[in-house]
Amino acid sequence: MNAADTPRFMQLLAETLAAYGKSLPEPAMVRAWQANLEPYPLRTVQAAMQAYQDENGEFAPVPAGIAKRCKLMDGRPGAEEAWAIALTSQDEMASVVWTTEIAEAFRICRPVLDSSGAISARKPFLEAYERIVAAARLARRPAEWVASVGWDKTRHVEVLDSAVRAGLLPAPAVAGLLAGKKDSTPDDAARAQLARIKQMQVEAAAAKETARLAAVEQQRLADIEFKRATNDRVRQIDPRAEMQAADPRQILRRAHVPGRHATNDSGPLPEVIRNQKNGSKGFK
Repeated sequence: MNAADTPRFMQLLAETLAAYGKSLPEPAMVRAWQANLEPYPLRTVQAAMQAYQDENGEFAPVPAGIAKRCKLMDGRPGAEEAWAIALTSQDEMASVVWTTEIAEAFRICRPVLDSSGAISARKPFLEAYERIVAAARLARRPAEWVASVGWDKTRHVEVLDSAVRAGLLPAPAVAGLLAGKKDSTPDDAARAQLARIKQMQVEAAAAKETARLAAVEQQRLADIEFKRATNDRVRQIDPRAEMQAADPRQILRRAHVPGRHATNDSGPLPEVIRNQKNGSKGFK
């Protein structure tokens, strides 16, 4: 609201409070009403007042309560509706009227949309949109609707006229927007260039995926070669080792442990050592 809205707001406040049997408050309270509701258009404040009366017939409203309602009635679409609006902007021939928050969230998710499609891009869009809207409401910024005019003049006239009738865009701004699009319809060469750019984006995404798969295959082959080389080393160290062991590298580590005592796996003891162990008493 601005200073020009003050008389109408005071009348609205008086009528609302009168419905609860109350008169206009003291000047300090009036200033509190104006300070809380100043960021919102008068029509939004009026709608919030009416919604409060419809739901609460016993207690008179307070400034903070009406301000909270105004935040939720600021004209911003819900997340799912915003996603549906954003998807229409993919067609360069079409015109779209959206909020600055929708445009920003769509810009964030656009790389995912181009590479993986709408299903994958939906979640990042919804998360970004809800975060951006929450920040705008916290800062008490009103919804700002803007037009992104496409190249099809027959379609953008209808879209912009609908936005004017819905109160989303002012008529003078739309008139200037339409006047500025008279000669901007692309020719065949421009359309062909746009198609080539889109094809390049698709091919770049495909090449990236091919490179990723090639790296995965290269790593798989490297793992196979490592296992083969490990088995060869195990055979050289212990020809009788079981090649079907769960992990040949364990055998390799066991063979290299310094100071490890020989076990039965190493074969029978040499003859001299056996004689020393069995006949040691005879040398006393």
